[in-house]
Amino acid sequence: MISQKLAVQFLVDETFNCSIPLAPQRFRVHRFSEHDFVHFGNVRVRAYKHANRWRFHEPDVRKAGRMIAALPWDPNDLVDPRLGDHAQPETASAFTNWRHSIRHTIQGAAYAARRDDGCPCGTSYTPHEDNGWALPCGLTSQSLTERYGNHDIACTLPIPTLIWSEETWLIPRTLATILDRWEEDERTLRATTQLCSGCGAHGTDSDSWRTPTTTGRKVLCPACATAALRGYRQELNGVAYSRVRERGPRAEDYLCALCVPHRPAAAWDHCHDHGVVRGPLCGTCNTMEAQGKEFLAQEGSVQHLLSCNGCRRERTLPAHHRIAALRRHLHREHGAPGCTWPMHFCVRLTESANGTYEGKVRCPRREGRGKDVRVTIREAESILAKMIEAGL
Repeated sequence: MISQKLAVQFLVDETFNCSIPLAPQRFRVHRFSEHDFVHFGNVRVRAYKHANRWRFHEPDVRKAGRMIAALPWDPNDLVDPRLGDHAQPETASAFTNWRHSIRHTIQGAAYAARRDDGCPCGTSYTPHEDNGWALPCGLTSQSLTERYGNHDIACTLPIPTLIWSEETWLIPRTLATILDRWEEDERTLRATTQLCSGCGAHGTDSDSWRTPTTTGRKVLCPACATAALRGYRQELNGVAYSRVRERGPRAEDYLCALCVPHRPAAAWDHCHDHGVVRGPLCGTCNTMEAQGKEFLAQEGSVQHLLSCNGCRRERTLPAHHRIAALRRHLHREHGAPGCTWPMHFCVRLTESANGTYEGKVRCPRREGRGKDVRVTIREAESILAKMIEAGL
């Protein structure tokens, strides 16, 4: 078994003389992937998790590289990507629809070009107003490649290969074939991973039955998860994390303390400042807590953080959650009503040397340049105090 870093090197070696625009350095298991496979082009490679690290079989990796390198490549043999657009389901996202991903990238490049350089025709432009394969005003093929030439789909680089034909964008036939096959296989894998490993029930696209564990992803419907695992009732409140890590119990025997519907836990979340257990979390919630950016958007997250006796006693939150708490407050106060974008996209906030916070609140779907904000030390303390009191 080899690491992801070594897998990348083997792919670079196998595709050294390949003319197809590739990005082997992007070969990795994505954090919120819905299955245990990574695609190199349209070739799937199984990933195996051991001791919380993803590994691959070397022969599988090399075979994927050789299969893509063996494909014919003619950058002048172009096809119209619109021909396959009608076959895509309306619910398809950029994660499973390469055409949608490319159109979205073109729209984003056009928006950035007009924002930075202005528009030759003097009209305003907002993202997503172009639904087709047009060349938006203010955008050129060169500026598109300069801005988003490194945008990859399944470890390929489609943007530099696009050719404008005065009517629509064209893409090399080989690349379109690779991405069509990747798209089909990706959807097949996602459908398969909706099967509950307990009862065999098939979930819908909106179900969240998958959760990462130390050995891979586990798929359990809420009923099976509840039947097989136990809910956490603060039985380890105040217990040192080092003791639980050495003597147990295992977090995998519990349900996530935050997820609704219930999902299996993967790790014991603990306070790094005071060294005590807060509760069992699934892999997704545990990652969000570590990052701090969007964790506080979850119901019950503040109460979970305050299950640490030290934080409750000191009436404080871990340092990496304090700026997130301020973002949450400013987003509610000054953000667009009903905005569902992640808070750290809408609220840019920086702490200055004197302890004040300065930034801007700007939701993507709201017109204008946004609102400049400044939070003094006293205001920040007041916002945090109110949030903590509400969570006690």
